[in-house]
Amino acid sequence: MISSLGIGSGLDLNALVDQLVAAEREPKVQRLDRREADLQARISGFGAARGGLSGLETALDKLSTLQQGRTASSSDDDRLEVSASDGAATGSYRIEVSQLAAAQSLASGRFADADAPLGTGTLSLQVGDGTPVAIGIDQENNSLRGIREAINAADAGVQASIVNDGEGARLVLSAAQTGADQTVAVTVSGDEAAVGDLARLASENLTETVAGRDAELVLNGLPVTSPSNSLDQTLEGMTLQLKGTTEPGAPITVTVGEDRAAVRSALNEFVKAYNGVIDTVRDLTRYNPETQEGAALVGDSTLRSVQGRLAQGLQSPGSDPEAAFTNLVNLGVNSDRNGRLSLDSAALDQAMDQDFSGVIGLVNEVSAGLRDSVKGFTEPGGLLESRTEGLQTRMQGIDRQREALDLRIERLEARLVRQFGAMDALVGQLQGTSQFLDQQLGAMNATLDRGR
Repeated sequence: MISSLGIGSGLDLNALVDQLVAAEREPKVQRLDRREADLQARISGFGAARGGLSGLETALDKLSTLQQGRTASSSDDDRLEVSASDGAATGSYRIEVSQLAAAQSLASGRFADADAPLGTGTLSLQVGDGTPVAIGIDQENNSLRGIREAINAADAGVQASIVNDGEGARLVLSAAQTGADQTVAVTVSGDEAAVGDLARLASENLTETVAGRDAELVLNGLPVTSPSNSLDQTLEGMTLQLKGTTEPGAPITVTVGEDRAAVRSALNEFVKAYNGVIDTVRDLTRYNPETQEGAALVGDSTLRSVQGRLAQGLQSPGSDPEAAFTNLVNLGVNSDRNGRLSLDSAALDQAMDQDFSGVIGLVNEVSAGLRDSVKGFTEPGGLLESRTEGLQTRMQGIDRQREALDLRIERLEARLVRQFGAMDALVGQLQGTSQFLDQQLGAMNATLDRGR
């Protein structure tokens, strides 16, 4: 803009140019803004739909891989903990625990100073029928503390510690594993003169403070022994963790049942995710006849396709027409007139009472098919991503149109400035000529008046 524009004519030509430029620019900017807002709303709408479908896909993944889970409970968790995998047989078991498994512990005699040198040589440790582990004892580690550290670093299946009993320090060796067969044997070898007090750590000089023993229990009348307090092979698909013994005649009851809560939870998650998608689609395609205004994606064919595929997948029957259950309705999954789902817990319980494995099989099959349909919308390169990319391309086109509009307006403004500048100069010249003629006419009139 030229600051001197209007000096010649005395008019506010700068304001006039601004008004003309704005009159040309604003309608086009508003039109682009409306188109951009519409595209952005549609992009956001597809994003919301894709997010809801991703949540539904997650719920369907869980349903499609659902197994015939098991629950396990103990009547006394303080003495016996139990867990069950999918392969465990349902039923009830009575368990009496008469003895817990224990790890053997050996203690040396007392030493006056845990840091005093004992001697040098080789300390060999053997647990049960395992391979002996030789540990070199030299001037660097021949104290009771040094020997403790050397044993613990040797990974020999033995844990070493020092106990101060008030009269001296004693080295305590404990088998790393429980069981009657996990006995610890210690031998000392080397030059007799150099070995010295190291020989006091040989097995014949150690005192057994805890005997290694197996766990003993009676399961439904059958005696069972185990080197460990954790039994994962005794009952197939189950792990028993022994924590205490029982009183005679007071067995612990272990109950294994079907994990129906997992089925109910997974179906509820699916219903919630499904309804979330239906609600999102309805909000995005809603039309208000009173205001004659529609939501961002009213009439969109993509969302109609989403609704159609979900409804079709939901109604898909199982592959076995002779099965007790042929569709999700048989399991209590019902749809209202708006397409939203609800779960009838009583109907589901009745179905699981009738055929638990049949419920799992139908849920797996139907949800897998429905999940594949959903993936067609959510996966990379899927329909929703393609639609979104198309809208983003149109958004980029609007950016280019804005740039082109700015360039046109800049040129228009420059042209108007030139035109009004030329007019202003011409008006200025004409005003100068007018003033000159006024002066000449005034002089002539004055001469004529004097001549009279």
